[in-house]
Amino acid sequence: MKTRLIFYFTLTLFLSGLLLIQTADAMPKNGTLRVSGDNTWVAFVDGEEVAASGNWQAPTVSEFKLDKGFAQIAVYVHDAEPGAAGRGGFLADIVLDDKPDYIGTGEDGWRCDTGELLDDRNDGWEEIDFDDSDWEDELEIYEKFGAGIWGFGAPQMRAILKDPDCEANWVWCGPNDGEDDIYFRYTIGTLSVEPEDKLTTTWARVKRDKM
Repeated sequence: MKTRLIFYFTLTLFLSGLLLIQTADAMPKNGTLRVSGDNTWVAFVDGEEVAASGNWQAPTVSEFKLDKGFAQIAVYVHDAEPGAAGRGGFLADIVLDDKPDYIGTGEDGWRCDTGELLDDRNDGWEEIDFDDSDWEDELEIYEKFGAGIWGFGAPQMRAILKDPDCEANWVWCGPNDGEDDIYFRYTIGTLSVEPEDKLTTTWARVKRDKM
């Protein structure tokens, strides 16, 4: 009886180890963040600035590493024409590993907030442990990449994006002729630490086996 218990205990440990290895292998390790914003944008990964630009027809492409399948994406977009004079737009996608898993604006999981100019905001909105639970989780969705008012820029953008083609939608936080300074966040995976004695809440999950 004792020998049988030892056998089952050893088998349980072995199977648990295999499960942990398979789970770790399934987690994405590498990502690419591709961003365009009308008119200017600044992009962050895990609180670190990775890209900034002011030409929406020339998207930025930033490669990054994930920590145990986790990464925090944050992007600020400024519409240079004030109020109803302009039409703001944000287009982004995240490509994970070589499979690839694909996450684009227009899909669930993105959150947004309106606010002041980036230089005037100092609440750590781009940081991993920032609480975005009161941010808007239903973005205003506009045309897909290649269509609508930004469609004429698609050929130039595709020359930079290359493969895979962008499947995302242009989005904004509310009507895009209203607020001009918009903040976006997307969380990949789950952060298993407790900054400041509080478990960080994540608002998106990796889209496994979508392709």
